[in-house]
Amino acid sequence: MKKALEIAQKRSQQSGVATNHNHPISFHHLPLENADQIEGEFDLINCVGVLHHLPDPMAGIKALSKKLAPGGIFHIFVYAELGRWEIQLMQKAISLLQTETKGDYKDGVFCGVEKYFDSLPENNRLVKREKEKWCLENHRDESFADMYVHPQETDYNIDTLFELIEASGLEFIGFSNPQYWDLKRLIGESEDLMKRGEKLSDRQRYRLTELLDPENITHYEFFLGKPPLVKIDWSEDETLLSAIAEVHPCSYGWPSQSFLNYDYQQVSLSDAEYNFMQGCDGKLKVKDILNQVSADLEMVRSLQQKQLIILTPNSN
Repeated sequence: MKKALEIAQKRSQQSGVATNHNHPISFHHLPLENADQIEGEFDLINCVGVLHHLPDPMAGIKALSKKLAPGGIFHIFVYAELGRWEIQLMQKAISLLQTETKGDYKDGVFCGVEKYFDSLPENNRLVKREKEKWCLENHRDESFADMYVHPQETDYNIDTLFELIEASGLEFIGFSNPQYWDLKRLIGESEDLMKRGEKLSDRQRYRLTELLDPENITHYEFFLGKPPLVKIDWSEDETLLSAIAEVHPCSYGWPSQSFLNYDYQQVSLSDAEYNFMQGCDGKLKVKDILNQVSADLEMVRSLQQKQLIILTPNSN
């Protein structure tokens, strides 16, 4: 673990975070459940791929939630059971062969690669799913072991996910990929089904979505917040015009009129959209950029809703 802390410190230096941060950065090695030993509260807590590997995820989320400052945001990523069904089967299959070597990652990788994936027929469902979905993530033994041989993992569905969220005592803000949870994407062609869906609660609609499209729901990435939360109404023209605009940092291939967004989906910009986004440097106000390009506020709102730009309110 000492090496992990050294790597974290080195990366903070290389990225410029350590030198550009307004406050000293501290590094800690302790069980996540003991987060209360760290002084102070935090405006942002980022917890990706951690809770589902804890023996007691609820204890973990409760501990971190207590460290969130009022108005703070908690970003979480955990596994979904339906989209990882084949992974669960292979995990169990590997475990059965490790009668005397459980916990041995190298042996687990050998069982998975040599004894299963290299031996099973090409049309086997587990083999097909691995090649179609996961092989690019698993080209290294460490990655393969993390997916198929990890000794502790909890996978969620919408019902159990919200049990976890409720245990935090925080407010559910939303998923990072809201377009996936829009029922129109799946049943929009049926007016009758959409009317029935409108009568469901948000949680029921989420559950229906994952039942109808399990392959695309392999994980949940979402945000929680501790009240009071500041919510900006971008429908107000003056609020939007005075906002500071910047390009979403997870825009792969930018600057270009064609690139991948935060969800690795292809984006194609019009000339007006591209010209506007070129002015989004994190310093200029929206109105200043609009004075330089041919665009309107509706286009700006569209870019913000697609999460291609980030807007920061500015009262000056």
